[in-house]
Amino acid sequence: MTAFAGDLRRAQDRKRATMRMAHPAIWLGVSLFAAAGAPAARGGGRVLTTSDVVAIRIVDHPDLDTTTRVEPDGTINFPYVGRIKAAGRTEDDLAREVERRLLELKIIAEP
Repeated sequence: MTAFAGDLRRAQDRKRATMRMAHPAIWLGVSLFAAAGAPAARGGGRVLTTSDVVAIRIVDHPDLDTTTRVEPDGTINFPYVGRIKAAGRTEDDLAREVERRLLELKIIAEP
């Protein structure tokens, strides 16, 4: 197997794994690039704080993918939606709020 074929296969495997976990219409992943040892919340991921950098990816909507920093006021700016309170929320809670806003504003369709 060539290096390219191996990379392609790994990418396809990752996509299938993501889709198995995905909500039928949308999957919001909030990834953190923050200091190690940050507090983790039970079952909801890490609790966000100011200066955290979050990467939000929306399956099948790459134009909405965003990487942003939690501002000193505790908010992030998300395209088409505006400011969302992030500090003090868990990763999962932020993902649900982004999804709720996108659906409410009819930027994405309900499943």
